Amino acid sequence: MPVHRERTDPIRTPAQLELCHRRWLLPDDTGRAVPLPLVARLWRGLLDLGVLDASSEAQLERVALPPAAPADESDLPAAASAGALLAGAGAATWVSQVVFPEEGRRDPYGDEGPDPGYRDYTLYAIDSPRFLLVPLPPVELSCGACGRTGAPDLTPFGAAALLDLEASCPACGARRDLGRDRARLRSGAIFLLEELCARAALSIELPRAPRDDELPDAVVAALLRDAFGGYDELADDGVPPA
Repeated sequence: MPVHRERTDPIRTPAQLELCHRRWLLPDDTGRAVPLPLVARLWRGLLDLGVLDASSEAQLERVALPPAAPADESDLPAAASAGALLAGAGAATWVSQVVFPEEGRRDPYGDEGPDPGYRDYTLYAIDSPRFLLVPLPPVELSCGACGRTGAPDLTPFGAAALLDLEASCPACGARRDLGRDRARLRSGAIFLLEELCARAALSIELPRAPRDDELPDAVVAALLRDAFGGYDELADDGVPPA
């Protein structure tokens, strides 16, 4: 899942190159539709608030669904990146930018002042009834119909993965059932598959864990509610940086 960026990236220490802390913000209902205009408005709101740098570049990756060719990658002015999200009909798209709060950027986790280090913001949008985003890709899936357990058949996408809802259990042929199939994460935790899926998500990568487990910035939280409705926050600590 590493992505090479030609634009300006943070200079990380050897320790930071090995591990980072990522927070996933996603709708609290997997079945809730998140239209592309709402996703684009969220990204535009982050630009307008100064969380992102409108004068710099962003990176975009898009793959048509179902995936039949390599993803298209491009750098573009950040001011145009919200429009690029809006143009993602029938595709999976992510747009990303690395910023530094100490350079004047608004930090949603910095209620007591900005923490030093970079922030890597990536917004994902999946415009397909057949595919879902899996922000925390599991290492194992268990079929709720026959009990067979095996490696998941997922398509890597950015720091996440794509789940094909038309995929079936290789043992019994039953279609994936979000409310019945179970997924085991690398931590050993087990969840219903529906608890790990979303149609859109905002990823925030930090070099150290934030002081607060929940997003404290009320203005940014309001942007997320406007786009996602109610939302959940998932922590993914000690993972390779994007």
